Amino acid sequence: MLTRTITAVVALLVFIGVIAAGNPVFSIAMAAIILFMIYEVSGAIAKSKSVKVSGFITGALLLLGLYFNMVDVALVLSIIIAMIFVIAIHGKSKFPEMFSMQFMAIYITLFMSYIPRMFSEMGLAVMALVFIIAWGSDTAAYFCGTFFGKHKLIPKVSPKKTIEGSVGAVICTALLCVLYLFILDKCGVAFTAVTVANYIGIAIVGFVASILSQLGDLAASAIKRDAEIKDYGKIFPGHGGFMDRFDSVVFIAPIVYYLCVYLIK
Repeated sequence: MLTRTITAVVALLVFIGVIAAGNPVFSIAMAAIILFMIYEVSGAIAKSKSVKVSGFITGALLLLGLYFNMVDVALVLSIIIAMIFVIAIHGKSKFPEMFSMQFMAIYITLFMSYIPRMFSEMGLAVMALVFIIAWGSDTAAYFCGTFFGKHKLIPKVSPKKTIEGSVGAVICTALLCVLYLFILDKCGVAFTAVTVANYIGIAIVGFVASILSQLGDLAASAIKRDAEIKDYGKIFPGHGGFMDRFDSVVFIAPIVYYLCVYLIK
């Protein structure tokens, strides 16, 4: 427990420092995290070095495509390269492994790209919502499950998660988002006009994103169980790797972006 706490505090301080540095430091850090997440996932789903390399190439191409606003070109090139790799690895690895690696590389890169996008387009306060919802939902699920949990949610995927913990997380996260907007308003840094409609809007954002945050966590857990591993990485003692800490974040980043665009004016 002490190791987990120390790791969490140190990681949070480093994260705050990176955010405070602003662009381009923040964008470079996010690109590095994305590539590291691809590396961690490749260890879980790919045995062939060629397949792992293909995932890095796809991630790098998409990052370049995002930077130069040419995502469509990057996707086309990624698919072409993947098909070339399928031919190259024939007889050594099976194509489902290649396509799984490609899918995860695209998923991680595109979805995580919404975080720096929110930072540049909407500001720090909106971007922070992604982390508040993902980590707040996870924390609320743990405590609600510990105190009220009786019925298992999906034991084959995550034996410790309960229905009560899941429901409690959704409710608590919606309230947490309302509290977040209230605090921002009192501090004079609210990212939008503080109205009843916007309070309702941010509650909906928290409610919906909390549900999806839990789905992202369960999906990542399902992959780990299939791969028969406990954690994706070991970079954070007591917490696992970047993918273990960002599995919910990556899933809800685009959801929070679009919900904020349409629900909070």
